[in-house]
Amino acid sequence: MIRKLITFLFLSRNMHLAFKVCLIVCLNGIVLSHTFAQSGDIEMWESMTYSELQELFNTLPTDSLNKKKKIAKFYLSKSKHQNDTINIARAYYLFSIMDNQQVKGEIYADSIIEITRNINHPAFPASGYFLKGYFCYNQNEYQEALRNYLIGDSIARSKGNVSQHIENRMMIALLKNRAGDHQGALEIYLNEIDSLRSIKNHSPVNYSDYLNRLYNTSLTYMHLNTLDSARIYSNRGLNESLKIEDSLLYFEFKYNLGVIDYLSGSDSTASVSITMALPHLDPYSQAMAYYYKGEIAKHNLSKKDALLFFRISDSISEALNYSFPELRSVYKFIIEYYEDNLDLNNQLVYVNKLLKLDRMLNRSKDLQLEIAIKYDRPILLHKKQSIIDTLQEENGIWKRVIWLLGILAIVLIFLVFKYKMKQRRYLKKFNDLVSENQQSMITKQKQLPQSIEIIPTDIYKSIVLGLKNFETQNEFLKPTTLMELAKKLDTNSTYLSKFINNSTGGNFSQYVKRLRIHYVVKRLKTDSKLRSFTIKAIAEEIGFGSAQSFSKAFFIETGIYPSYFLRKLNSNSS
Repeated sequence: MIRKLITFLFLSRNMHLAFKVCLIVCLNGIVLSHTFAQSGDIEMWESMTYSELQELFNTLPTDSLNKKKKIAKFYLSKSKHQNDTINIARAYYLFSIMDNQQVKGEIYADSIIEITRNINHPAFPASGYFLKGYFCYNQNEYQEALRNYLIGDSIARSKGNVSQHIENRMMIALLKNRAGDHQGALEIYLNEIDSLRSIKNHSPVNYSDYLNRLYNTSLTYMHLNTLDSARIYSNRGLNESLKIEDSLLYFEFKYNLGVIDYLSGSDSTASVSITMALPHLDPYSQAMAYYYKGEIAKHNLSKKDALLFFRISDSISEALNYSFPELRSVYKFIIEYYEDNLDLNNQLVYVNKLLKLDRMLNRSKDLQLEIAIKYDRPILLHKKQSIIDTLQEENGIWKRVIWLLGILAIVLIFLVFKYKMKQRRYLKKFNDLVSENQQSMITKQKQLPQSIEIIPTDIYKSIVLGLKNFETQNEFLKPTTLMELAKKLDTNSTYLSKFINNSTGGNFSQYVKRLRIHYVVKRLKTDSKLRSFTIKAIAEEIGFGSAQSFSKAFFIETGIYPSYFLRKLNSNSS
């Protein structure tokens, strides 16, 4: 009876239940029959064998948790007192299925593995690995669950525990599919089909097992996108289910064929098959069926229908605590739908759901995340915060807009005022330049120093005359250095630098730049041809290396830019 139940539950949409039932069968000798009458009497427990205590534990209803704990504690105490390692391990198992919590369950499983590691027993320590795999599966840690089931299976085979090995081949296949190793799962299913084909008529259980393998083989071929093979095995299963009049499996295969039609691009045929099968499917398959109906509606550009089907799929999945990778596209569609319709509250709900799903899928490595996705985690977190901020500010949005417009108006007025003031200042500078009668940089000083203490008088006078000639002959337009000019004036660079610093208030480089700017201002006022040059050409004409350095020096000396000066000169002359 248990084997028949497992066969039915192995349908991939019932994997959670399948794990629980298969786990019971795999732990040979741990869970026995359920026929013993209840007894709460400690004296009676002391007279019971370990098998009878297990039977009593299993016959108690689920709401008798306290009594179950007492039996498990008594079982553990008795086995420790007798130093019975196998029954200590079985006691840990009783605690694990009673608590059924991930952290405690893994601790109990690790304890079973540790204490039975070197024990010569056909069921251990493989049973501990299967138990740990079960708890990993419940936490969606499929890769880790698969690893533990493979270790357990290897131990079971090495110890010749054929029944353990056979029962766990299906669990390993399911885990391989879940973890993405579809080719590995397919090999197991095809071997199972070959083994069952010749004996399927011997018993209803064998026939049910055979149909189950056909079903899962079809699913696995779909995962591998080998749709022709998937269709062959679904059609074979459909015909076999008619022979034994199994209507439940018939509609599962009918639904499978509808999915294959959808994946092949035949939306209309797919819709008919899926709709026909839907009322007869288990809830897990119904969640997927509504997903496919939503995708078909989306292809037909019926967004409202797609939204309806996707929300039903999500609702069923949420009630079952069941996640599948395709939910990602469900949530993406719903988020975009509500975003387009400015429904921030519902948008936030599904952003949170998508974030939660992504965390689960990342932990389980159930998705191959090499594909760049629009709603990856950073974008979703940003979107979530943006929605929350928008919702919090929604009531005062107009007030904020008014304040913002007011601030923008003030800033704009200030910028306009600042611009006008700058234009006035530029205009004044321009007029001063136009009317200024420029003189030599040296002779324009109101009172040139008669001497500088560190410079001898004769050298001082020589420098004054030399610089006047340097200015009047426009020698500053040519590239020259302080050393070169000092040598030409028959003095040294120290004296020349000191004289220029005291006379002009700047260093030699600044002195030359100022001479060039004064020169070009004078020429631009009278030379219309020069005014037609570009800024870069004018800069090169008077010895500057670039238009940028010329513009900067011009502004420092005059307070306006050469482009403005040229524009005003040209407008005044036209």
